[in-house]
Amino acid sequence: MSVSEKRPQEWIINKLMRSTSTTPAVLMEEVMADERCRAFGPIHHFIVGATLLTCWRNAEGSPNRDVLLTDDLEEMLERSSCVPGAVCARWGVCGAAASAGMAYAIVRGNAPLRNEGWQEGQLMVSELLARIAQSGSPRCCKRDSRVAIAAAVSHFNALGGPQMKESNKVPICASYAFNTVCMGVYCTFHPGHVA
Repeated sequence: MSVSEKRPQEWIINKLMRSTSTTPAVLMEEVMADERCRAFGPIHHFIVGATLLTCWRNAEGSPNRDVLLTDDLEEMLERSSCVPGAVCARWGVCGAAASAGMAYAIVRGNAPLRNEGWQEGQLMVSELLARIAQSGSPRCCKRDSRVAIAAAVSHFNALGGPQMKESNKVPICASYAFNTVCMGVYCTFHPGHVA
């Protein structure tokens, strides 16, 4: 077994490399539906950005898509591995929003001393954080990931390059039973949601 096959994210990378989706919300639901994607945890810090990068590269339609996406996902994996679990409580920054910010920075080629893209990335993440904070309560990585993806697509599309598709369908959470602090019917994604 190679070193890369031992990585817990390898199944996600394999799934994303096979995908042709240009709709991040739909693709992320496919990834999160896998039994290997637990209800909580730092795996979501990778999934959000990796899904955005995959749909971006798919929408781009480059003949070098596989090479570009492989590089993007490896970079995303390296960056997201620095974000520990429970970062929302300990740092005050949701890992799902940070993940979208990482993907945006990768697409823009952001660097610490490069002005272009820096402000836009910060503004996007601040909007995602506000939406996540307003969505309810802590301890729901899947809800926060859904909120982040839905808000991030328009920011990526505003770059004027590849255009990813936004999903108008509200996903129904299949993990709520595994979340002992689920908001229940007050969560937008709960099957019994009440406004």
